Amino acid sequence: MESITEKLNTNFFKGVLAQEGFSVPAVPIILGYSIWAYSHYKKIPAERIMRNGEFHAAAQLYVAKKYELPFVVTFTDLNLIGEALGAQLTYLPDVIPVHESPAIQNLDEINNLSPANPEKDGRLPVIVKTAEIFSEKFKADEHILMAGCEGPVTASGSIVGMENLMRNMINRPEKVHKVLDIASQSIIRFLNAQLKRGMEFVTLADPSASCTCISPEFFKEFARPYYKKIVKQVNSPIFMIHICGEVLPILKDLIRIPKMMIISVDDVDMAQAKKIIGNKFVLLMGNVSTSIMRYGTASQVEMEVRRVINKAGKGGKLLLSSACDLSPGTPERNILTMIKAAKKYGTFPL
Repeated sequence: MESITEKLNTNFFKGVLAQEGFSVPAVPIILGYSIWAYSHYKKIPAERIMRNGEFHAAAQLYVAKKYELPFVVTFTDLNLIGEALGAQLTYLPDVIPVHESPAIQNLDEINNLSPANPEKDGRLPVIVKTAEIFSEKFKADEHILMAGCEGPVTASGSIVGMENLMRNMINRPEKVHKVLDIASQSIIRFLNAQLKRGMEFVTLADPSASCTCISPEFFKEFARPYYKKIVKQVNSPIFMIHICGEVLPILKDLIRIPKMMIISVDDVDMAQAKKIIGNKFVLLMGNVSTSIMRYGTASQVEMEVRRVINKAGKGGKLLLSSACDLSPGTPERNILTMIKAAKKYGTFPL
């Protein structure tokens, strides 16, 4: 695997490092958005795209090339592990599927499950194939190839039902840990399979681990240990994590996890988050409003970009991004405005 440090001479990382004349990188989150965009471009149903590795890779490559983005990500929805273990999804015409029913109805059934096999279970082989295609078609010094998956709490919610999972964090914590262990083992195998195909580092999306869903104390008990396990056993030089909702109370815990170097945040005060990170070499990613990106005018998008840069751009270590995955139907004009505004307001020195 090519060392990520070899990319430090690219314009992207010079912007991260706040070198004079370079700009804060603009990296909109394009996971499910890429499925919607490619479905409309090719007139192919979303389910067909998501069940075919070549189509699935083409969706990300289509959006990355259209907006001249320096990265691609292998995954596009947050039910991969759950579906691989038996969860039922409802597939929709032009967007990512929604969770319909969990893999198991009763926590006692967890003993009947084994970790998912990335080579044969559910859509995991589709993502592994996507990684192979990225490595063949997008690998370059200036590009970043990201392996990805949902995080352990989100995956566990897909396996047993989110309400069931959270209620039993109080009532039957030992069973919840068994679910989290199965989810984490599945994630580890899945991510390593992607890295073997040439992906360069890992991103996890774990929105259900936010303080909007569980308390900081439950985060320490039910999320942090499994992040540490994943980081230790997955062969990635660095990790990125995206957690929607409130994360300021757990940000210190996140940045203390080894190799956790990119924290993608949603609706938080970026100045406070930057202050908590302090001098640690951890990149903060976010948090341009997805609502403004979807429904706002170009001038509103520009103002929103300027807000984020004013809050967190000083000294670098900022990746300007949408607060979460771009909504289906986000206008092309607004995506281009976001990218251009990053250069307009985010070129160093600020």
